Amino acid sequence: MTGFFANGVAVHDFDAATQTFLSVRDNIQRILNSRRGSLAHLPDYGLGDLSRIYRHLPASAHTLKREIETTLLRYEPRLKSIDIAIEETEPGMLLSFTMSCQLHQAGLVRFGTHFTPDGQTRLKLLKAERDRE
Repeated sequence: MTGFFANGVAVHDFDAATQTFLSVRDNIQRILNSRRGSLAHLPDYGLGDLSRIYRHLPASAHTLKREIETTLLRYEPRLKSIDIAIEETEPGMLLSFTMSCQLHQAGLVRFGTHFTPDGQTRLKLLKAERDRE
């Protein structure tokens, strides 16, 4: 709506398929950085209390993985399926995942997903493959 992605890059700098991949990234990052109960009209939007997850790492990583899958499939309508792999945690992060997301119309996109000590989630576009039509 503003003409820019969350990182400030202009939408018109990209072709339509890349715009879709980056828009999905922005929405996923917005969802993962929201906490359940923060929106009165969507009480289950976002993730639960991450401090509980962080306290019980590494055992709780699988719980968070399932929660991410459920939440994203519910609130990102362009996702057809999602596969999350727990990765070796990057330096300075609390937890790292690779999310492979199959989109209904655009193709496959892979994100490096990192949970930071300050409670934020950062997504990095790793790979985007457009569907062949």
